[in-house]
Amino acid sequence: MAEAPSTTETAPHFSLFREVRDRPLIFLSGKGGVGKTTVTQAMALAFANRGLRTLWIAFEDPLQPPGKLQRIANNLWHFNCEPAHAFEEYTSSRIGVPQLTRIFLRNKLVRYLSQASPGIRELMMIGKVWNDRAHYDRVVVDMPSTGYALAMFQSPKNFSRLFHSGPLHHDAVKMDETFGDPRETGHIILSLPEEMPLQESLDLEGHLHALYPNNPPAFMVNRMLPEDLTKPMTSITPSEWPTPYASSLEDFARKRQTLENYNLRLWRDQKLEFETLPHLEASRENSFFAIVGRLAETLQARLI
Repeated sequence: MAEAPSTTETAPHFSLFREVRDRPLIFLSGKGGVGKTTVTQAMALAFANRGLRTLWIAFEDPLQPPGKLQRIANNLWHFNCEPAHAFEEYTSSRIGVPQLTRIFLRNKLVRYLSQASPGIRELMMIGKVWNDRAHYDRVVVDMPSTGYALAMFQSPKNFSRLFHSGPLHHDAVKMDETFGDPRETGHIILSLPEEMPLQESLDLEGHLHALYPNNPPAFMVNRMLPEDLTKPMTSITPSEWPTPYASSLEDFARKRQTLENYNLRLWRDQKLEFETLPHLEASRENSFFAIVGRLAETLQARLI
């Protein structure tokens, strides 16, 4: 991934989550594996529990039928966005005549270009998000891993420059304006309290700042050990431990908390303020859906 543009290190960042939560469209981005799917579903459920008509969007989920919209709870819908379906829907909306749309989509050159043109997949999927936001009170988007997410965010700007007129140019310009408007769109960067995802989050912030300079992201850390579990070893750094191995469960928890706090210096040194979500472990008695429900309750009580 290209080097992130530099940001002003001395400017303080304040927790924006309470502002972001009130925006109609919310993107959650971050390194793969930090829990974006779980957190976005919990966030969407929390909004739905408030009585808001909410859409939770994921991209190309292999476990769900492509292009399927389904109601999964009161006031809550899930959509599995994929490029072929999004391209067909966009084409149909612009041509307006079903018979002509079918003829156009059957053309071999059109089908080839829809799959091979650089950036068209990303534009169609992010465009589907942009178009569907008008039908819901909240749209919560589970973005793919950092590199692919940035390609999606960059695609409207690229196509607005590539085409100087016409409906595609017009829509690309409007998408870019919407995603950069803090009245309409919120960006949240999610990380684990681990060094690599925390550092990648700073790189992601730099890229988002270059794309949307007037719409800074909020920050969240997922899977933090509870503060009241035990007291961390705050007097020493992990490099000063006699051994990295834990001698007991209590020692493991103390070392884990110490390491989490040490890693978070990467954000604190940048004067970032952030929200935290607790570590919830799945088990036979505590399924994935139960974790989503508990996270939704946490978000409702503390943040939403």
